[in-house]
Formats: sequence, C-alpha cells, structure tokens
Amino acid sequence: MMDALTVTVRIATALLAVGALQPAPCQAETFVVGRDAPGVQAALDGAKAGDIVEVPSGIWAGSVVVRAAVVLRGTGGMIDGGGEGTVVRVEAPGAIVEELTIFHSGDDLRGPDSGIYVTKSAAGAVLRNNSIKQCAFGIWIHETPGAQVIGNRVHGRPELRMTDRGNGIHLFNASNLVVRGNFVTEARDGIYVAATEDSLIENNRTERLRYGFHYMFSYRNTLKGNVSDDSTVGLALMESKELVVIGNRATGNERNGLLFRDVQRSTIRRNVLEHNGSGMFFFSSTDNVIEDNRVAHNEVGMKIWAGTRRNRISRNVILGNRQQVFYVGAEDQIWGQDSQGNYWGDYLGWDQNGDGVGDRPHRVDSFKASLLYRYPSAVLLLRSPAMEMLAHLAESLPLLRVPTVVDVSPLAMKEGP
Repeated sequence: MMDALTVTVRIATALLAVGALQPAPCQAETFVVGRDAPGVQAALDGAKAGDIVEVPSGIWAGSVVVRAAVVLRGTGGMIDGGGEGTVVRVEAPGAIVEELTIFHSGDDLRGPDSGIYVTKSAAGAVLRNNSIKQCAFGIWIHETPGAQVIGNRVHGRPELRMTDRGNGIHLFNASNLVVRGNFVTEARDGIYVAATEDSLIENNRTERLRYGFHYMFSYRNTLKGNVSDDSTVGLALMESKELVVIGNRATGNERNGLLFRDVQRSTIRRNVLEHNGSGMFFFSSTDNVIEDNRVAHNEVGMKIWAGTRRNRISRNVILGNRQQVFYVGAEDQIWGQDSQGNYWGDYLGWDQNGDGVGDRPHRVDSFKASLLYRYPSAVLLLRSPAMEMLAHLAESLPLLRVPTVVDVSPLAMKEGP
C-alpha cells in the first residue's frame, strides 16, 4: 500500500502531465479594418477578448456594436453613423474604445442616439482620447459600474437650439466612475450626472453650454479641478448629498458660477467664481461646509434664497462684486458664530489687536435686495438718489431694517486684489 506522500506526489505528477498537454494560451491578435475584414463590424465580429481592432485612416461605416472585451482603436480612422441611431455601442465588460473620431449619429434624444453608448453589461469599459462630433449625445454611460471616460473631446451641434441638443457626457444610474480630462463644448449640458454614486469627475473643461456640470440626485461624488466658462450656469448641483466640490473654476457664466439647490452635507471648498452673473446661488440647501472659495467681480457675489440654513460659511473671499450678497429671508443669517468668518472687500471695521478678526460684525446691506424681491418694479429706481437715501436710512432706522447676513467674525482682508 502506498503511503500518503507517494499518493500526493503521483497526483501532482499526473496533473502536471495533463497541464503539459493543454494548448498554450492564445496570444492577442490584431485585426486591421480594410485588410483583415471589409468593415469595422466584421472585424469586431471576428475578434475575441483581448484582441485589438485597428481602424486606419479613412471614413468607415457605423453603427457598430462591441460585444467582446477587445480594444477598438483608431489609427487615423473615423466611424460615420450615417445619421441613424448610435454610432458605437459597447456591451462587453472591460472593452476599450480609444483614439477614434466618431460622428453623425441619429438625432433622437429619446433613443438616446449617441456617439458612444455604454450599456449596463459593460462594467469597467474604458473610453479614451476619442473625438465625437455631430452626435445627439456625445457619450452615454447607462447603469455601468466602474467605467472610465478619459481625455475625450465632444463637440455638440451649435446649429441647433440648446434645448434640442443632447448632453456632451451623460452619466445615468452608474457608480464608481472616473471621468477625467475631457473637453465638452456647444452641447446642452457638458457633463450631466444623474443618480450616480461614488464617482470622480476631475480636471474636465466645458464651455458654451447651458450647464457646464449638472448634478441631479447623485450621492458621494467628487467634483475636482474642473473648469466651466461662458455658459448659462457653470456648476449646477441639485437634489444631491455628500458631494465634495473642490478646486473648480467658473468664469464668465451668464447666471451663476456655482448653483446649489436642495444640496445637503456637502463640502464646497477652494473654488474660484469670477465674472459671473452670481458667484454662488444657494437655494434650500442645508448642513454644508462652504470654505476658502474666492467669489470676486461678479454682478452678485452670493445670492441666498429660501430655506438655506445651518451651513458653515467660512474663510471665503467675497470681493469686488457689484453687490456682495443678495439675501431674502425671514430672519438674519449669522455667519462666523462657530467658526472663522469671511474676508469682505467692503468691510469698514478695524482689527486693532491684530488677531486677524475684525473688531465689529459685518452686516450686509440687504435693504435693496428685500425691496426688489417684494416690489420688482423698484428695479427702475435701483441706482437713483432716492434708493440710495433709503438704503442709508435703513442702517440707522429700525423701521426700515430687514433681515440680512451678519458675519460676527469677519476676517481682516488679505493683501492683493
């Protein structure tokens, strides 16, 4: 009878022998469209997971569907959707689409017709360094976990009304996404984030849109280092929670640099909001941390509206705005009570003991804002001597005093513009 050691050795030897008879793993193949297959779809159909499908110079017909985890790579080639449906549809987990020019999708926004559409089954798909033009939606990520959208350029359809365009990059009900280094222009919204969680939106640039970045019902996302210029609204955060919005820049936007409505437990820090209609617009947002932002040279620095309370607003530079704060509320908002206050370009107090905090509170002039809210026709008197006289009287007559923002710990103004 053989002992246990001998049995173990013989089993191991047999397994090794069986393994030696197995064929070696197949190496990835490269299929060149036009050489190995007549078109892109034919090349994709002949490829298996790990293979590379190259699209050389020329215009190749779409639409195409990626059903295996291949690399679909442009080497100078363009895929033309022919004005029907979606140009490239990605269904395989781990598939990569890169370096392609993709254009001329259908125009059905309900379809949704897109340059690239990534389905729920394509977990971990990567879209990298593609150029997308003349498409209803540029990129649509649909319930896809772990997808990456990196370095793509999306040009919308400027000949259409903005409401008739799709979004540049549309993220729907997805999670753990990375959207980095993309550029979007002349679509409807640049990057639209709906019901998407635990994702990173970083170092993207948008311009000439309705909303540069538009969040709806999304939780625990990070919006970092992005730029939004020359749109209606730069960054619009709505109905969302636990966002980290840090180091972004919004300039030259018609209405708002940063709008947040019904946003809770989020951190808004180190953003630059300059030369917009309003730098920040708060609406019914609570329990947020708003710190170290620069709000400068806007028509209105901060517009604060219904139900906005319990926010920690600290160390922001509020400087050179035509109107620093437009506040409408039933009672004073007190800032700086449990934290440092803010730097105000129009603060007229002193810091006699040199501790960096003003010696008296800063009370924002809200008389004109309240009057215009109640009587919109008073805008005709906005810069008249009568309005200026009433505003000055409001500072000393309790009868005319209205609820406003009071910073009880204003910081001594930093040097520089």
